[in-house]
Amino acid sequence: QGIHAAFNSEQVGWSLLWHGKFLDAESTWDDRFTPLAPPLGESVATLQKGPTVALLKDLEQPWPKDGLQMRGYRLAKDGTPSILYSHGTTKITDTLTPRGKGLRRRMEFVGTKGNLWVRLATAKVFLSDKPGVWATDTKLYIIAPNSKIRRIGGVSELIMPVKFDGSGKATIETEWHWQ
Repeated sequence: QGIHAAFNSEQVGWSLLWHGKFLDAESTWDDRFTPLAPPLGESVATLQKGPTVALLKDLEQPWPKDGLQMRGYRLAKDGTPSILYSHGTTKITDTLTPRGKGLRRRMEFVGTKGNLWVRLATAKVFLSDKPGVWATDTKLYIIAPNSKIRRIGGVSELIMPVKFDGSGKATIETEWHWQ
């Protein structure tokens, strides 16, 4: 639908968002060590590096550089992929679907880990004129109820707690929009 995202399976997190054309991967077909194919579209938004989900003992702890394990992906009947990964015994399904000119993100968690957090974005500064709606200095807009900003090492992080119910399940829904 002209709205795309790239997932970094080494760092286990979404890395790029863009509008327009997809990409031309022909240059990657013959050689296993070619550079990544760049998006052909416009309005490319680069997301933070590192894992999306982390176990934080307290909010002063720096975001870990690892902790997630890729488990693959699953395709819905309409071709929408869901990325599958885990943090310890907690299994995570991460799905993006087009919503207007942006993407709706649904993360489903199954497990009983406490103190799990999702890092939705990093920026120099986040601005908000209404609760749960954030804008970054890079023109990325995030709709994320129950999220909060923390500042660590000169970088602001938009984070959200994972709140499990009595059966060990949790769901987080957010949206990304960009220009």
